[in-house]
Amino acid sequence: MITMTEQIIALNELHETAYHEAGHKAMCEHFGGTGDVVVWKNESGALNERAWRGQFRQRICPEQMHDVSTRAGLTAIHLPRNWKILVGMAGVVAEEIYLGETEPDIVAYNIMIRISHDDMSKTDLNLMNINDINDFENSYIHVEECISLLLQLWPLVKREAEYHIACATNAITS
Repeated sequence: MITMTEQIIALNELHETAYHEAGHKAMCEHFGGTGDVVVWKNESGALNERAWRGQFRQRICPEQMHDVSTRAGLTAIHLPRNWKILVGMAGVVAEEIYLGETEPDIVAYNIMIRISHDDMSKTDLNLMNINDINDFENSYIHVEECISLLLQLWPLVKREAEYHIACATNAITS
């Protein structure tokens, strides 16, 4: 039997998952790409896993869109060298912002803890060029920029996340 505490934890995990994936999407779109957020209930029943899973499925890569636009003679938005790092980092940073944390040193510390506890997806870590905890020192400098951009994009992040939360909530109550 599922207790009220388990339900509250699952609901919190749904919100964190939705905001995480919405953060990836907003950042990718900011740089000219696009994709889809998918959030689903984890049916494994494993106690050491989160109740909800999610994924940002990129359909158009910002780099490819930038190249196509440039070759076509269109004005392309500036694509910084660190765009992949920022897209990869945007999920976990969006979770932090959702939870009320925007101080770069604290967010960076929390990311470092998650990396050291193997609590980040391999996809996110690959985009951030992180193979182990020692590599995070190189990404630390991007945290402040990621927070700043996500705060500017927050209405988009929130709208996307709340849409998926509503869909998931309706699906489990139907």
